Amino acid sequence: MPKAFAFRLKPSHVDRVEELLDDYQIAIGWSQAHRLLDPSLDKSAFRTELDIRYPDLIERGRLGHDTNHVWRFIREVSIGDVVVVPHGDSVHFLEVTSDPRLLPGKIADDTAIRRDVSPLLDGKPFSRRLLPSELRRALSFRDTSKDLSSVLNDVLAIAKANQGSGVPLIAVESRAEIRAGVQLWHKAFEQLHTPHEFSDDLLWIPDIGIWLLARGWDRDGEHRYWNGLGNRLGNRFTRNLIVEVNPPDGGKPGRWQGLVARTSDGQTWLLHSGEMKVQGKGVQLRDHVTADQLATFTVRFSDGTLESYFPVARLDADPSHVIIQTKRFMDVCLQVRTQQLGADPAFVQAQRKANLFEESIGHSVVPPQGAKLIDRVHAKIWHSLRKELEKKGFTVSNERVGSLGPDLFTTAHDTPYLFEIKTSAGASDYLKAIGQLIVYEKALGKAHRKFLVIPPGMDELASSILDELNIEVMEFFQEGSDYGFAWPDKF
Repeated sequence: MPKAFAFRLKPSHVDRVEELLDDYQIAIGWSQAHRLLDPSLDKSAFRTELDIRYPDLIERGRLGHDTNHVWRFIREVSIGDVVVVPHGDSVHFLEVTSDPRLLPGKIADDTAIRRDVSPLLDGKPFSRRLLPSELRRALSFRDTSKDLSSVLNDVLAIAKANQGSGVPLIAVESRAEIRAGVQLWHKAFEQLHTPHEFSDDLLWIPDIGIWLLARGWDRDGEHRYWNGLGNRLGNRFTRNLIVEVNPPDGGKPGRWQGLVARTSDGQTWLLHSGEMKVQGKGVQLRDHVTADQLATFTVRFSDGTLESYFPVARLDADPSHVIIQTKRFMDVCLQVRTQQLGADPAFVQAQRKANLFEESIGHSVVPPQGAKLIDRVHAKIWHSLRKELEKKGFTVSNERVGSLGPDLFTTAHDTPYLFEIKTSAGASDYLKAIGQLIVYEKALGKAHRKFLVIPPGMDELASSILDELNIEVMEFFQEGSDYGFAWPDKF
């Protein structure tokens, strides 16, 4: 496996990055000590040679440090290793292609000890802000070089992913084309959303449990996009915002996390940089997700730079596919958000298992239906039940199990609980609830105490069948603007 190192390329404190990379080479400095290229010298001899050629090093307490840097460049780096060169906001990824050698004509500018390199990522720099946080921190070093073995996997993931990713997508940077791409996304939700009694701007797809709230405004001569995604319907106080996808109004995204881009064969994609805010704290998806959860695309901008983005949805696909792809992206963001909020690890694991199960059976989106008062009633019952469970000392999830499973679940006790709420007790509600509780219990891989929360009136036969399936009935009733519950025995 190749090793990875970082070098500043500032011999004698002069920035030589551009001129060295133009020559497809890197250099270390200390050019007067060119005897160090003698392969018979050990590290002690390196130290002696540097002391002779640069007597001020020992006076400045730098002899040991500088010996380590030169030794690293000449002896530790090997052909095939990856060298990372940070340079301002950009980071260059290079593959070493030669042993160290001396260019006598470069002794005067202190770049005589060199190695040949081959640029990775098509020779374009990678954006520092999109690096995994551990790698970004590792590259904040002030000295000449650094061994990157502690973040080797991050370095190789970028190098290998981009080597094998084929032709990069091309960023869409014109205002009109960005607007057209965003409108395609909005249109998919508009075509398939189901009306409800909350905000008309909230485009709700109940079959897979996702909403898009699309807003925007003009300020200082530019349009500000605001696109929020969530999976729990409600008003502005009770719905849950999981992630925003806001592209710029033309040009490079800068601080905006959204991006419209095109493939070489003309597909149009909505992408996301991976930057999220969780309680005011910046969180980067690439620090918490694996490639099997969410792939990345490499994108080329008009200035030649390359950056890595996560796919949200292919915008020119069928509207149902646009929504399902968006839901897949949102689910991964939800897992990361839940984890960062300090939730019980069992919640995070349950969400992951539920989402994997739903992916395995596939999603479907039915045509839009009429407005439903049921959505508002369900939301009120959900909040009332959660509040009452917390009063009883339970640790309760903020989210349902996956997007199709039971509405609430608890942890922090030997047998966790699953709750499914139905606002009516018809046959279809009854059968759907049974399926949700039993199937998701199996998908989660652990026995749960299961509850069906319904209005009063279930007949004796239906109740007896639920008993045989180990599903308990818990009736709800209205108490003013809230709801109360008939708690089972031994709850």
